[in-house]
Amino acid sequence: MDKNSKLELENSKEFHFVLLGYSKFKDIISKLAGLLPQYRIVSQGKISSREVVYDVEDNTLSNAGIVISIQEEKGKDVLKVRKLSRLVGNMKRPPKTYVLGSVEEGEEPKDYSLQVSSAIESSFSTPFTVDLDDFVKKTIPKIEVDIEATKYNVICGTGYRANILCEKATYKDIKTGKKIVRNGVTLLLPREERPESEELLKIIDGKVCELALYNYSRFEIAQKLLYPKTEASEEDKLWEDEEEE
Repeated sequence: MDKNSKLELENSKEFHFVLLGYSKFKDIISKLAGLLPQYRIVSQGKISSREVVYDVEDNTLSNAGIVISIQEEKGKDVLKVRKLSRLVGNMKRPPKTYVLGSVEEGEEPKDYSLQVSSAIESSFSTPFTVDLDDFVKKTIPKIEVDIEATKYNVICGTGYRANILCEKATYKDIKTGKKIVRNGVTLLLPREERPESEELLKIIDGKVCELALYNYSRFEIAQKLLYPKTEASEEDKLWEDEEEE
């Protein structure tokens, strides 16, 4: 990766849904087609991806809402930095996501510590008093997320485009080897505000009873599954019915 590459904001929004009970993906897509007659839902076939999340040993960065990862996209490994945050009442604020560019096999975030540090600093309004570059140089791989999915394009005559992923996700703690597998649906919407996006989200969340919207990023889902707290919230309990592998 060019060490002088410009930071770019990611251009899509993700919404994750839990697949409830013994529901089948094909039934979900069929139901959506009936609920969305003005849209076409077209299968794009099978896809797979992998994301590895990095942090220092004591998770200082992720505890501050900073997620550093290398994600496989279209045959390339892409380095990303995200800042997750929530408002009062646990309302989710859109994450600040910076795509730093592709990296070579075997490279890690610490190989681009200055760029990663710059992305982290850009995510906060106040300056840091610690050496971020030194923190990034100490990062190690902590969590691995593997996705096997069927991808669907959602197309409207207005020129609008979105994607639906019917996916099997495997969350792994790299240090211990612990794995948890979950099935779900991810809705990928354009980042710009569009009435079609609002309509899609409203219909899926309100009329597809087989799916439950989960108000967390994939990284937060991994944390909750791999490192559960003693007392789970009602939202967390949506994940408890499935067995670990």
